[in-house]
Amino acid sequence: MKNLFEKKVNLILIIVILIVAILIGIPLVSRGCATSTSNGEIVTKPATADEATTEATTQKPTKGVDIKDAKVKIQKKKAGSSSTASASTKSDPRKSSAASKTKKKKSSSSLVYATAPKVEEKASHTAQWNAGYLVAIDNPDTSYSCEHIELSDKDRELLEKLCMGELGSGGFTGAALIAQAVKNAMYFEGYTNVRDVINNLHYTGKLTTPTKRVKDAVVYVFDMDKNAIQHRILYMYNPELMKDNYSKFHESQRYICTYQDVRFFDK
Repeated sequence: MKNLFEKKVNLILIIVILIVAILIGIPLVSRGCATSTSNGEIVTKPATADEATTEATTQKPTKGVDIKDAKVKIQKKKAGSSSTASASTKSDPRKSSAASKTKKKKSSSSLVYATAPKVEEKASHTAQWNAGYLVAIDNPDTSYSCEHIELSDKDRELLEKLCMGELGSGGFTGAALIAQAVKNAMYFEGYTNVRDVINNLHYTGKLTTPTKRVKDAVVYVFDMDKNAIQHRILYMYNPELMKDNYSKFHESQRYICTYQDVRFFDK
């Protein structure tokens, strides 16, 4: 009987020891990668901002931790980082230097573009359109007149191709402006054919197969004796196609108007 009692006591002691051992071992295992600081606080491995966001939104809250506060802190941290990056980009000395050089280069430009003379009272645009002019300006030349010039078949074909190559992209109005400039050169400067105008006034547009609208524009100016603009025009150029976007000769003439980047002048 005594032996049986001793066996039961021993069994109980063993069970108690095992329970104590288990209770002591659980906290050690749950710490994982945690390390202990000198003051006894437990510090885990710092999580990245993305990891912290994931943990805050997926894990159950522990005692004493407010998930909303955690999210706000993370968002503030991210906003601070992007704001710093933005500030560093703006204050990049290389970019600032490049910008100042560009401004300096533009400000030192001595290019002077001609402008139309200012008038106290602008002319009626509607009156010009009603009279058949395609482009209305503030200061038209009411005394402007250009007599009829008969085109040979050869000159007509050449002029149509020239109008298409010079300003065919401007449609009927663009072609009419070129046709008027050629007609003005023939009438006021004494050129007897279109080829002489091309050679002496240095037209450089490619001679291209014309559209019907371009052909109609030539008829409008030469056969119907209409004008694209109520002013004499003799010279024209497109700054976009010139070196430095500028022509000293043209800009020294009397500026009349601009149509689709092409500037027209009288002398």
